[in-house]
Amino acid sequence: MSTVILISAVWALPLFGALAVRLFRSAERARALAICLAALTLAMAAVVFLRDAAQDAFTRSHADVAPILLGVRYHVGVDGLSAVLLPLAALIGLAALLAAPRAELSPRTAAQILIAQGAVLGVLVSLDALVLTLFWTLSLLPLRGELQRRGERAASAAFNVVFLGSTLPMILFVVALGVLDYWSGGEGDRAPFDLIRLSQSGVLGSGPLATLLGTLVLMGVLARMGCFPLHLWIPPLAARGPGPLTLVSFATPIGLFLLARLAAPLFPGLGEQAMPLLLPLGLFSSIYGAVLALSQNDLRRLLGYFWMSQQGFLLVGMAAWNTTSISGALLHAISSVFCRSGLLLIAGAIAARTGTTDIRLLGGLITRGPRMATGFLLLSAAAVGFPGTLGFVSEDLLVQGLLHTHGLAAA
Repeated sequence: MSTVILISAVWALPLFGALAVRLFRSAERARALAICLAALTLAMAAVVFLRDAAQDAFTRSHADVAPILLGVRYHVGVDGLSAVLLPLAALIGLAALLAAPRAELSPRTAAQILIAQGAVLGVLVSLDALVLTLFWTLSLLPLRGELQRRGERAASAAFNVVFLGSTLPMILFVVALGVLDYWSGGEGDRAPFDLIRLSQSGVLGSGPLATLLGTLVLMGVLARMGCFPLHLWIPPLAARGPGPLTLVSFATPIGLFLLARLAAPLFPGLGEQAMPLLLPLGLFSSIYGAVLALSQNDLRRLLGYFWMSQQGFLLVGMAAWNTTSISGALLHAISSVFCRSGLLLIAGAIAARTGTTDIRLLGGLITRGPRMATGFLLLSAAAVGFPGTLGFVSEDLLVQGLLHTHGLAAA
């Protein structure tokens, strides 16, 4: 199987499979088909991961499809970062379908989960800025439609913060690339949005223009991550949003991935320029989210603020802009996905069984749900970096990287 077909199948299978799921009237049959499609997607993502490890040692395997249409070339690929995130994102989609309460998993909802999953996977494999932006936007549309259908005004208003805050800067970034290519007299075969060409040619250069374009990417990333002050969407969505669909749309760390995929190679000097702002912003987001989490009585809102705190922690690692801290941040992102996803799925299961997530009313659940209680305990220990967990290793790497240049921030 050729590289382009194999990589394309990872995002195309859930995205187009959602159309078939939507045709079913029976919720049980739609659920069964959606689970089968998600399981097959996970298997395909695992094949991509293993093939990239065996043949390319996680350097990069990519392929493009000509011809170039309006400057856009279908260019996809995987490297050491995206190859790891692909099976992780596919696993999140499968877990969301398996854990979703049957009463809530209608054919419409199952199809929405598959669309969001396919779009997130498309972001991870895209090597064309325009195609990446299309997937980036599509990954949020199912959740937006579901919130509007349910009439969740507060959650919908909060969601507009992340939707507009993350998509508009990326759209402006792509438009700017097209305008720059037009002004430079680009021909129809140049592919001005190709990320590999942009990083190798250094066409964006440095100076005020590069700073402006890099800032647009940073704004989109910070909004998607939910860092202060663009965090207001997290608590309402965590408390009122459809749990499985919200999880698929936001659990995969594609905000951090975009920072590594676009900002680092295209704007190598951006880290040093933005560090004076990003480092304190990440620190404040981390501490602010943790303090607010301590005062919550609703389990899902508590986990939402904890999510925000973790995103700030990850931003601190990226802002330090050295190999050790960035490696720690990326590793911690992978670790925290498992922890946060598991905790949120358990919280959803508790809500489905008890009708509430008010901590004050949930005492004694260990006698009725010992396995859930055990899972919650283990996931909580992993989430705070308990020795022996992946979070312990990733946090140690991140702090070591900070110690080299920012001892106070590490403290």
